[in-house]
Parts: sequence; C-alpha cells; structure tokens
Amino acid sequence: MSRGSRDLEQVRSELRRLGYLSDRFDRFLLQDAFRPQRSWLGIIELALRVGALVGCLVALVAAFALATANGNLERTPLDLVPLFLHLLVPATLLSGLAFLALCAVLVVVLRIYPVRRIETLSLTAALLLGAGVLGVFLWRMRDLLAGRPTWWIVLAALALLPALYAVIKLVSDGLLALAIRLTHRTPSGRFLSRRRATVAVLVAAFVPVLPALMAVNQRPPEAPPALPASPGERVVLIGIDGALGEEVDYLLSRGELPAVAALRRAGAGWFDYQRPDGPPADFWTRIATGVSSPSHGVTALDSFRPLGVATPLSQSGPLRRFWQGVEVPLGLAEYAPVLSNRRRVFSFWELASRGGAPVLAINWWTTFPAEELPGLVVSHGAYQMLAEGVAGVVAPASRRSEVEAWRGESADDQTLVPEVPAFQAVADRALLPDRFYRSAFRQGFTQLQPRAAAVYLSALDLAADGWSGGAVAFADLVRDELAAADRLIGTVMAELDGEPATVVWVVDPGRRGGAGRVLVARSGACRGARGEVAPEAVAASLLRALGLPQSGELPAPVAGCSWPLPSLEVASFGPRQPDPTGATDDEEYLESLRALGYL
Repeated sequence: MSRGSRDLEQVRSELRRLGYLSDRFDRFLLQDAFRPQRSWLGIIELALRVGALVGCLVALVAAFALATANGNLERTPLDLVPLFLHLLVPATLLSGLAFLALCAVLVVVLRIYPVRRIETLSLTAALLLGAGVLGVFLWRMRDLLAGRPTWWIVLAALALLPALYAVIKLVSDGLLALAIRLTHRTPSGRFLSRRRATVAVLVAAFVPVLPALMAVNQRPPEAPPALPASPGERVVLIGIDGALGEEVDYLLSRGELPAVAALRRAGAGWFDYQRPDGPPADFWTRIATGVSSPSHGVTALDSFRPLGVATPLSQSGPLRRFWQGVEVPLGLAEYAPVLSNRRRVFSFWELASRGGAPVLAINWWTTFPAEELPGLVVSHGAYQMLAEGVAGVVAPASRRSEVEAWRGESADDQTLVPEVPAFQAVADRALLPDRFYRSAFRQGFTQLQPRAAAVYLSALDLAADGWSGGAVAFADLVRDELAAADRLIGTVMAELDGEPATVVWVVDPGRRGGAGRVLVARSGACRGARGEVAPEAVAASLLRALGLPQSGELPAPVAGCSWPLPSLEVASFGPRQPDPTGATDDEEYLESLRALGYL
C-alpha cells in the first residue's frame, strides 16, 4: 500500500472514530476525500454535490419568499411546487459556483498558511458564506416581505434560520473533504452532527409548507349578497402625479389656483401623507380601493407567470432578471403588464356603479382592459393605444368613436403647448395625453352626471423623468399643469352647482420624492382640518360619502371631517372577479408603458 493510501486510510479511521462517517449523509460529501483522482476533478464533483444540496434549500426558501410576497399562499398555495422546480436549476448552479469560489480561497490559504485545525478553517469559511447569504437575502428580499403581517415575517425567519444552518453544515463538510484531500490530515473534533443537520433540513422543508397547508382551507371574507346604501352624495377624485406640496402652496399664495383657494376658504380639509415606497400602479390603486399592497394585487408595473404557476408574480426582487432574461425567452414564463384583471379588490367607482348608477373613470391605473360599467371608462394609457387601434381601451365599446373624436380634437390643437424645445419634447408623451384626459373627464362629467368620477393626470411625473429644459422652464410647466387641474376642479364645482358632493384632490410627488397633499372638500364638513392622513383613507372616505357600508378591510375615513354613519358594517366587499373574456393586447399596453417611461 502506498504512503498516500496509508495516510488516507488513517484519515478514514479517524473520521469514523469522530462520527463523521457513521451515516450516509456525511459519506455523501466526505467520500471524495479518499478517492485517488486528480484534485480538480474531485473539486468539480464535490461542487456538484454541494451545489445540488444547497440549491434545493435555496430554491425552497426563495419559492416561499416569492409565494409569500405575491399572495400565492393565500390564493393558490400549490404554486410552491412549480416555483421550487423553476428555481432549482439556477439555485443549484449558483450554489455550485459559489462553492467553487470558496474552494479556490481554501486552496490558496492552505498553500500559504499552515492551518492546524482544518475543521475550524472549513467551518469559518462556511459561516462567512452563511452570513453573506443571510445579509444579501435580507437586503434584496426586504421589498418582497414589505407590508406582510408580523406572523408572516416570523414564519419567514423560522424558515430561513434552519435552512441557513443546513447550508453551513453542507458547505462546511464539503470544504472539510477538500481540506482532508489536500493535507491528508484529520479534524480534531466534530461540531455539526448528522442529527442536528437532519432536523434543520426537515424544519426548513416543513415550515414553508405549513402556511400553504393552512391556507388551503382558508377563504377570504364573504361579501354580503347586497350592499344596502343610504342616499349618500356624489364623489369626485382628481389625482395629480409629479407635483410637490410646496409648489401648490406657492401657487395658492399667488392666487393662481382660484378654485382650490375657494374650496379652502369654504372649509376644505388640507392633509399631508408620507408617500409609501412602490411603483405608481401600487400607490394609485391604494387611493382608489382603500386596500394596501399586496392585498389589492397590484404591486408592480408588470408581472411574470412561470409555467405551472396560477397566480402571477408581480414582485420578484432580484429574481426579476432571471424571469425576464432566461425564463421568458425560453418560453417557461409569461410576461404581462399590470392589467385590470390583476386587481383583486373593487375601486370605489365600481362599487358605486352597482344598481346601475353611472360612473366615470379616466386614465386610472389598472383600468386596461376597460371593464363594462354603467357610464364611461377610458383606460390607463388610452391616448397612445387609441392611436394604435388597440381593443379594450374604452367601455362601453359603443362610445369609442366619440372618445376618439375627443382625442383628435386635443391632439390637433397644439396652441396650448409652448414653442419651447423642452415642452415640445414631452408634448406627445405627457402634455397632450393629459389635455385629452382632462377634456374626456370634463365632457363625460357633463354628459353623464356620474355618481362617482375619477381622473388620473401624470404629465408632471412623466416630464420630470429626464427633463433637460432647466428649472425655470419646469416651474412654468408645473404652473401650467396645476392651473389646468384647478380649472378642471372649477368646472366640476360649477356642474355640481351646490349639490351635496365630496371632491378630493390628491397631489402626489411621484418620482420627484417628498410628501403628498390631499384636499378634501365636503360642504364645509372638514372645517379647514389639517394633519396626517393615510392614502388608503381616501377611498374609505369616498365610499362613506357615497353611503355604502364600511368594510372591515378598509380603514376609517379621513379624520377631521364629519362623515355619515355607515349603512352597514361588512367584513369585505368580496373578491373582484373581472370578465376573463375581455379583449386585451398585452404587448401594446407594454409598449405604451415603455413609451411613457414607466418600464
């Protein structure tokens, strides 16, 4: 027997005495230390073994995080299985490559420094890897778990910690096998036992599945068979994206917003709010529904649906590049924009339309494809898609020609767009679309006399993206757009002509950052109140003004204003189930979002 073989036999005996080779789990990794093969072949085979085991754990934890963040556990808990399978291969490859990098570091250390305890070296390297994995996971996945209840975060931590323990055990054993092969030395003792590692693996596999099994029998609160309502009053919501509260204050002080100033003098409330993180689709859906993400289902501008997964993933965190760059080109995942059928809860105008009352919704997020309601719905991004002849932009479809005529009038008359290069650069993308939406809202409001109306205006937010015309020119643009919104508010108040109504104006900073403002005008009921308000309270206030019941899923209306008592208190308004046969053109809508600068 050669000297090398005798050394390895002695190492094997010592490992067996210490308990390292007392079970198949350890032998699966440590047997590579005793094979008479070239070092680089042994390292590759060892990396494949470690990568496969660690990849399974990483894929399981990542699938659990995705399912938690996107509501799959509540809606379609069996999505955990296909998500795990989709993530298994990339997780295995990345784990194997990370282990190879650690092996390279270990080889260098053993060549230049005489390590006495090889088990300490391998464990230290594994702990450093585990700490790095934990840090990256918490940093990159923080958005995925944002907004979840505390018990969900606790479950995620319980799933992560034992899985991390198992990863450290696997990597430590793998590095120990390499160190034994390179040094022909034995460890002095044993730190991680088979029993501990087995328990960690079982717990890591069981904890993510437990809430899924519990969610199978869970049902959302049932909606009442009818929504009894008191007479209530008409409501109007106007949203401005991309304006700062300080700019509104300045223009008010100069008397350039007369309609808003008149409402303030009449006792309208003036509230601030802190802009929550997230894309505009998420925020403005909160405003319209009163439900925060991820409960409302709109947490991103687009989504991915891997093959076999029922509920699309709107939040993917660092895995977004994997879905978009690998799975979609290979046909293993579908890529879709944020559509109206992604929203799982009702907007206030949808609830107001029950019973046949006309409603009006112009350019609001998650309204494409437009759903058939009494009144008129012009979907988000309609200005661009009407020019392309996209179906599903206007509902009812019988009014499409009329809406197209309104668009033509606003597009042909460019006298209101200053002959300034900076303004011309954003005319087709921001200024002309908002002019069209204001015109459609004005004419629809006059024709329909809707019970509930909403319009979203995003010119300032879109123009702020890459603006190159200087601060003075942008200040002029802000003044023009806010003045146009003020005239729209004046038109609404003139049409109401003293009729009891609630008018809400939301001024959001958008991508410019900062706090937002909310004006609540309700026949002096707010008595000039000021203070902080939650964005979700806007829809709750509008629904209360409409005379609809108070849902347990919604917060209380805006504090500081007097509101009628609810006609009824219900657990929920029920899940929203839009018509799945509605005409859609996902690619055209994606192109519209790209043209607007959102993607």
